[in-house]
Amino acid sequence: MAKLFAVFKTIRNNWKKSVFFTAVLSYGAHFANDKYETHMFMSKCCRTVSAYGDMSLSVDKKPKKVTVILNPAANKRNAKSDFEKYCAPLLHLAGYSVTVLTTEREGGARTLVENLIGETDALIVAGGDGTLSEVVTGLLRRLKGDTSLTEHLPIGILPLGRTNNVAHRLLQPQDNNRVHFLANATMTIINEVNSAYPVVKIENLQSKNPEKCVYALNNIEWGSMREVKVARDHYWYFGKLRDFAAYVFGNSLLNYTIYAELEYSPPCSGCSNCYIKKSNESSNLFSWLSWAFSFKKNPGGIDYSKIINPDCNSYTNASIKTSNVNINLDTEQTPVLKINLGPENITYSEFIKEGYSKLRDEPSKIQNSIIEAKSITIRPQNEDEDKWLSIDNEDYEVKPMKLSLLPNAVYLFKPDNRTNQNQSQTKEDQGPRLFLDKFNKHVGMKQFV
Repeated sequence: MAKLFAVFKTIRNNWKKSVFFTAVLSYGAHFANDKYETHMFMSKCCRTVSAYGDMSLSVDKKPKKVTVILNPAANKRNAKSDFEKYCAPLLHLAGYSVTVLTTEREGGARTLVENLIGETDALIVAGGDGTLSEVVTGLLRRLKGDTSLTEHLPIGILPLGRTNNVAHRLLQPQDNNRVHFLANATMTIINEVNSAYPVVKIENLQSKNPEKCVYALNNIEWGSMREVKVARDHYWYFGKLRDFAAYVFGNSLLNYTIYAELEYSPPCSGCSNCYIKKSNESSNLFSWLSWAFSFKKNPGGIDYSKIINPDCNSYTNASIKTSNVNINLDTEQTPVLKINLGPENITYSEFIKEGYSKLRDEPSKIQNSIIEAKSITIRPQNEDEDKWLSIDNEDYEVKPMKLSLLPNAVYLFKPDNRTNQNQSQTKEDQGPRLFLDKFNKHVGMKQFV
């Protein structure tokens, strides 16, 4: 008992040192526990994936070839190490032949895909939303915008960037553990289940080369809220609070005003004007036969040639004066572009509340005008000013532009949510899906051309 009292007396007399060493030991124990759990988690994943990779292939099949477009600068240059630790081992153990192409500059992912040489069964984007947008842009430019060819080259997403909104929307992670998120994304690719996804085609109306379009999968931001996101790294000394600090000290952006002419057409769920034109592009016998026996041209057995929508391709003109424009690609039901126009003026308190809501992924606290559209044309009125906007979190110079919605433009790997699967599946088909059932329980500036 005397020794115990002596210990308490020593702690009381040296309380500063005691608090310091207690905090260090607590942090060390928490760090060691995270490392141990990550090691055990990845070990279990590797053992399960290796069982799938060891399954024999028939003589008429070859190992799958995938091409990884890796952005090493993503997420403060942590993307390469995270890919090599958490994603690459699973791909190799699953039996894939993996080719890694590393970007070396801004726009490098787009160039790599446009000039891709050799056969591949899938593209894998190892980066954030910006890298994904570049890969999709490069792919559609390579195919001359023919979305019917993208079905043969699906895209997988490894969320290694700072912003991974598309990956969150597709994969819907159950927790905030980054390792779980990366491993789950890798297993989604191995599962080989993909579905069509819409994109936004963005054309620069001043460009002399109309084929050099940009394609987005998430949103286009222009205005004060976008400027805050760009400036947040200036407040790095606030640590995890730097995003909120950017709004607190961003009062100079309250006078940011956008003047533009807006022209938009209302959304259309399908009519003769939207669907029949594509099937009549070519009149040869093969094209007619492939159209007649293609179920993808006529989903749900609906005869769109008999549906007349007088509002399709009708345009509405408006002049806007606002502090912020945010155009989101909504994919919940029928793909649609949602134009979110902020108020003309905003107070400092409203600015802080809006920033806090964005950081918490909560609905907007201020009254915004929301317009739904299928295509949009934006012509800025103050073109003499040097202003920028963000397309999937990548910076582009503000130019007159046209945004068009392409409903089924690319095919992305996504989790298989089917619960009642056919029991007559082969062992090869059951492998990755069976693993997923068990696995989910644990777990710079550019010219706009």
